[in-house]
Amino acid sequence: MTLMVDYCPRCGTVYQKNFRKMCNGCSNELDSTIKRCMDHLWRYPNSTTEELSQAADVEITELYQFIKEGKFSFTYPKLTFPCECCRQPIRQGRICSSCTGSFKEAFPVPAATVPAARTSGTRTSHKTLFTSRGSSRR
Repeated sequence: MTLMVDYCPRCGTVYQKNFRKMCNGCSNELDSTIKRCMDHLWRYPNSTTEELSQAADVEITELYQFIKEGKFSFTYPKLTFPCECCRQPIRQGRICSSCTGSFKEAFPVPAATVPAARTSGTRTSHKTLFTSRGSSRR
């Protein structure tokens, strides 16, 4: 018999495993935080990430995580998080397009070599389907 319990990653308490992978207290707290953010965004859809952080009283790093996870719709154009390389604001992914270009220039991908097709000794398989029905003739 295995116990279906784990430690909550946010607060460390033991909880019964569930879909959200956190205890009920942290889950309720997360829900209320997202609700506060959505209420503010409903009233002020052009809010920046910093304005939302101050208005909803949420840590900016937590907002960055929400944006990365897709908790907020892309209809809010000013919700951004920093690029992992240059810290420029981006809306999706991990790095901005200029850093992506820099990485592609610095580390070019070698052309993929296509394996030569085997010409001798190739086999073809023929499959026959047998059914349980017999042909009935009248």
